[in-house]
Amino acid sequence: MSLTSAIKANIQGDVWPGLPKRFQTFLFFRVQNQVHFKNRLKTFIPKITTGQDACEMGETIKKAKKEAELARRSAKLQGLPGINIAFTSTGLEALGAFVNVNDQFFVQKDRKLSTVFQDQQIRGGLFEKGMYADLVGEGWDNPQELRKEYKPDEDNKRLIDGVIMVTASVKRDLDTKISEVKQHFLAEEGTPPNAETYALSKNPSLEFNLVRFGKVRPGDKKGKEHFGFKDGISQPILEGWDERQPVGKEPKAVKPGMIFCGHDGDRMNQPSWAKDGSFLVFRDLQQLVPEFEEYMEKKANEFPFTQDHHKPAEKLAAYLMGRWKNGTPVDESPHDDSDENLFSSNNFDYSPVTEHNKCPFAAHTRKMRPRADLEHDHAVIIRRGIPYGEEVTAEEMTDGKSSKENERGLLFVCYQNDIRDGFNFLTTRWASNHHFPDRKTSFVGGEGPGIDAFVGQRLDHHPERSIGLPDGNPVTKSRLHLESWVIQRGGDYFFVPSISTLKNELTGPGIFDQEELARLREEEDE
Repeated sequence: MSLTSAIKANIQGDVWPGLPKRFQTFLFFRVQNQVHFKNRLKTFIPKITTGQDACEMGETIKKAKKEAELARRSAKLQGLPGINIAFTSTGLEALGAFVNVNDQFFVQKDRKLSTVFQDQQIRGGLFEKGMYADLVGEGWDNPQELRKEYKPDEDNKRLIDGVIMVTASVKRDLDTKISEVKQHFLAEEGTPPNAETYALSKNPSLEFNLVRFGKVRPGDKKGKEHFGFKDGISQPILEGWDERQPVGKEPKAVKPGMIFCGHDGDRMNQPSWAKDGSFLVFRDLQQLVPEFEEYMEKKANEFPFTQDHHKPAEKLAAYLMGRWKNGTPVDESPHDDSDENLFSSNNFDYSPVTEHNKCPFAAHTRKMRPRADLEHDHAVIIRRGIPYGEEVTAEEMTDGKSSKENERGLLFVCYQNDIRDGFNFLTTRWASNHHFPDRKTSFVGGEGPGIDAFVGQRLDHHPERSIGLPDGNPVTKSRLHLESWVIQRGGDYFFVPSISTLKNELTGPGIFDQEELARLREEEDE
């Protein structure tokens, strides 16, 4: 069944098909006045960019490129600004659409509210906890490395209720949209739209307590993250939604319900108001580029597969990633990256799965999408991240050390219908597990395939980080001991509601009776 216009117009566009962006600003906010926020959110809904809008943006870009080709000139860059919004569980609570864990105890003792709670509470324990409680609590994230804005306050309350994402391909269009967003939520009541100057409200609806800015890298680095690898390859194809369908050895199309609530493939049984919504994970990742490059150079000639190559450090890095920096899969071309037909190829499956002479078992791409190592995709995410920070300086490369004043990295964003089976599973059970892919001990030894060199996590008290690398032996003996080149600086878990949910449940009377909740809280206090 093809995607209908009604669904396209109801979903937010960055989830599917994705917003065109060279620049992106994340405006994280905390609700200050629930009544005012809900009122202003209601009038903000028409500004949100839908899936239908995003499709039309794509057609505009295609048309401009075609006209430019016919005229034998460069296509004029289209600004095409976009806006999406998402909420943490505390943000939904402020809108009367979520019951927090402290209130759940007495809600479930009330017959009326208990029925509403069972039917209408959004499912997902990790979404309710948030990233800090989840990943610091599980022992993956080091709290000392996190930015303070992602940490709870002294009363253990989350500081982030939501995020407004603003995108554009022209910086001035981005800045204009950001100004519009800030005015909408912060200006004194009655301020004309798009006023050049305005008075700030004395009782603002929200506070923007963190702003993160991303931009694509310049020139021929466009489309690459800061380690230099082409990003965004091998996105899942949604069955019946995307026009292009898999061919050859490409991974099979996935059910849209693995990304969107309430569609075929969704096993979460979310309440009806969550339909067409998706869960967003935001992850603030700092990259230590000079340190990574220096380590690759240092270790480049220690392994049989690099010693006869004209760029041994690049080949070692490619084997850790699973692709050469231009996107060529090492499974299809383990020794050379010059075939332009392979730069974004997805037509491989890591067969035979009993050896890893072409692609290490624990290469990043193989960890994140095992293909033939498993029978089917069951942990699927759509990635929409964007780099941040300036380019590495010559001084940093000479020193082999990142400057504290010149931080860079990736503002990682992904969408899924269940955070536990999506991002969390990929990060903790696959990337950070020395023994995944499974059943490889007889080929790589008792230490297992190893950890993901880029996003695999280990704290100081965990076993040493390492990865098994092919050396021609029936049982691999070569291992690279890994340093940490990606610092997890924090983030959070969000829900991206549909347009109809924003209009009805989230800006209407509320799913849960707030007066009744307040009464029950008072009774508990007594």
